Amino acid sequence: MDEKLIRLVFGKRGSGKSVLAKSLIRNQNRFLIYDTLGEYSDGVTIRDLDTLRRFWLKVYQRNFRIVYQPLDPDAEFDAVCELVWECQDMTFLVEEIDQYCEQHRMSPEMKNIVQRGRHRNIELIGVTQRPANIDRLLTSQTKEMYILKMTEPRDIAYFKESIGANIEEKIIALDQYQFVRWQENVEELEIGKANSNFSLDRSADQLEMVR
Repeated sequence: MDEKLIRLVFGKRGSGKSVLAKSLIRNQNRFLIYDTLGEYSDGVTIRDLDTLRRFWLKVYQRNFRIVYQPLDPDAEFDAVCELVWECQDMTFLVEEIDQYCEQHRMSPEMKNIVQRGRHRNIELIGVTQRPANIDRLLTSQTKEMYILKMTEPRDIAYFKESIGANIEEKIIALDQYQFVRWQENVEELEIGKANSNFSLDRSADQLEMVR
């Protein structure tokens, strides 16, 4: 069984974050997407918490693909985290994850998933425009980062500090759907492109290893 990782996807609006995130769950059979932006249609779409709980009781022991579009994202997030924690063995994809993992403000329910989710075979994928706002607890547990086009100086400075100064020109030079991939304990940075058919294109002319 593959180790369940924490992966983060960063990029400005229109850079291709959601396309790349969809590629990461393309082969997953058990996932829930916390879709605050209405970006996904890859499963059963549910929009209220009571319906989600009823549906969850029917499917949590089987394969499921759920797109949850909350009516009140801030108020409902912790309840959804509790469902994910109890379910185990699944992927949890969170759009705008910076809203729920702000510096020094992360709920106990989310901390459980971040710190101990891998022991329950929970994979967490977070998508955001704002890397500098994220609590260091989350980034310290992250095993992979996908960085798409970004232009905000504060966000680029964040990656220069956390990854290295040489990443700035690579981020600025990215085209739509292109990404820089960072992996823990891997020295090289990978440059690739997410296709609109939701597969990660690593063909020879679109992938290079850079230092």
